[in-house]
Amino acid sequence: MGHFPFFVELTGKTVLVVGGGTVAARKIEKLLDFGTKIWVIAPEISEEILKMKESQDKKNDSGSLPDGCSTLHLEKREAKPEDIVLADAVIAATDREEINSWISLECKKQNKPVNVVDDREKCTFFFPALVKRGALTVAVGTDGKSPVAASYTRKKIEKLLPENMGEILELLGCLREEILKAGGTQKERAAFLEFLFEQAMCLPEQTREEWLKEQTENWKKERGESLG
Repeated sequence: MGHFPFFVELTGKTVLVVGGGTVAARKIEKLLDFGTKIWVIAPEISEEILKMKESQDKKNDSGSLPDGCSTLHLEKREAKPEDIVLADAVIAATDREEINSWISLECKKQNKPVNVVDDREKCTFFFPALVKRGALTVAVGTDGKSPVAASYTRKKIEKLLPENMGEILELLGCLREEILKAGGTQKERAAFLEFLFEQAMCLPEQTREEWLKEQTENWKKERGESLG
């Protein structure tokens, strides 16, 4: 059995995390950059998760919480079947097999995506090892067979990507919009966009933006359109 990797829009969606320990904290940390409403239910909630909540609340109160960041809601109690009704996806991260099992069964009955920590047979989706650089997200999965191998591969990929990859993508995204409005064939646009990307990856940061914009301006002028 294989699991196809596809990217899901989570902005504004409610992800229920049942469990308040270290494993739950790792899952929550992965969701923080995706605009998710993270709902944590557990009789006891770790200091690590409480600090995440405090940090998010401070940013929210000061207006410094960036767009696309998640919110955290914590409830100290046992989870109930009716909680699952309100969730768009569920993560079972408790240390009690009987609780993880009923959560998995209930989610499947309600057709809700569920991830059960360290029990691939009870999952309908897996958490990948993530590399995130701005708009770039690389997800590595092993069909739940070896999280260690996924983590190893993630670290290798991280070393290949520049820290400012997000900034490069934002700039290229803006230039792409201008290029798509210009003339030329699809093949010409694709070749020029590939050229810009290759140059962006090797140009020094101080001159990158100016050089790429100049090249784009020249390309558009050749097709009778100016940036204006």
